[in-house]
Amino acid sequence: MDTKLKLAIVAAFISEVLCMAIVLGLMLTMPDLPTTVRNDEICLPSEFGSIKCGSTADRLHEYLERTIAKKYDEIKTKDVKRQQEYMDKNIDHLKSTFDKAFLEMKPAAKLTGKDQPSIRKNDIGIEMTPVREWRHGRELYDTSGFERYGIRYRNGRLVVPVDGMYFIYSYVDLFESCNPSTGMPNVKDTTKPIQHGIFKFNILDGEEMELVSNVQPHKVSSNRYFNFYSSYVSSLVELKAGDELSVKVSNLTYLRYTAENSFGVNLI
Repeated sequence: MDTKLKLAIVAAFISEVLCMAIVLGLMLTMPDLPTTVRNDEICLPSEFGSIKCGSTADRLHEYLERTIAKKYDEIKTKDVKRQQEYMDKNIDHLKSTFDKAFLEMKPAAKLTGKDQPSIRKNDIGIEMTPVREWRHGRELYDTSGFERYGIRYRNGRLVVPVDGMYFIYSYVDLFESCNPSTGMPNVKDTTKPIQHGIFKFNILDGEEMELVSNVQPHKVSSNRYFNFYSSYVSSLVELKAGDELSVKVSNLTYLRYTAENSFGVNLI
């Protein structure tokens, strides 16, 4: 046999052996998968990089939540950096255009009282019920209320647009019916006090938090027909963009529309 042909055959054989060795090495280094994966399961990378299998819904939820949170942080960081770069670059122009008023455009709002809708079934029996309606937007014309510089109203709540220290406050008038023969409040348990407060919720935190509240005991009516309670709460609080503020009272049926009822927030 010709020597060149022999060399060609040997070279081809060696190449084939090398390819098989490479394929075998890749197979040996690949992460092991479970021997049995059910139809309702899926395998995805875990937070540590290894492959993890489990319920399709749970694994997809965990993977998407982790991925989205990472992307959100990246986008938020870039947006904050972009805003700061824009301010640094254009601060002289902005000051000359808007003068001092530009730096004094702080988010602020004051809502005024409004008749409340019927109580929802899931609100009956709970410790504190949110005030679901306030005068807002055009309804504030010819009132002392206002909404300025990014504060938004949504389903009875005020949503703050930027991080910062805010002054929050609320004033309500509450009327409680009493038994005319005794003057005692018409309630099942007089040990549960009259409560009024402001609460914070942020969808990223997933939990509601009480910021400030006022507690008053029930009292015997001097006129035997009703009790009148007035409550004012206020506080300085650190809030972040997207925080939603709401007012709650212990009994929504006690709340009556008056021009004085108010709910406000402003950046200081």
